[in-house]
Amino acid sequence: MSPIRAFALAVTVVTIVVLGGCGGGNDKEDAEQTVRDIASATNDSDGEKFCGLVTTKFLEQTTGAKGDKADDACKKQIDSLKNPDLKITKITKVEVDGDDAKVSAELESSGQKRPQVFTLKKEDGEFRLASANQ
Repeated sequence: MSPIRAFALAVTVVTIVVLGGCGGGNDKEDAEQTVRDIASATNDSDGEKFCGLVTTKFLEQTTGAKGDKADDACKKQIDSLKNPDLKITKITKVEVDGDDAKVSAELESSGQKRPQVFTLKKEDGEFRLASANQ
């Protein structure tokens, strides 16, 4: 499976939980950093970090599990990724409306580029991934 598809599957099948250390700053910068941290966690096959960047609702919806079981399913999925080689080549737009944000980016993997829109929602004061669409 290509790294872009693996990432898309991970985003679709897994929920990314809270980004640590993003409180109290500029919301646009925090939202953009959350997306960059998602890509970094994907590249590192770091399920612990990745799953901490996703909303609980999205995690449960995409894994079909609840609570700790959803978190465990997320971590297993991300930890199993092999050499994803995912890059964010550019952030094209960041929109913040209260506790909601949309970050439009261009992703690249294996020489292929594609647009991606990350919908974020604040949980516990931090932006977390709520959904991702092309």
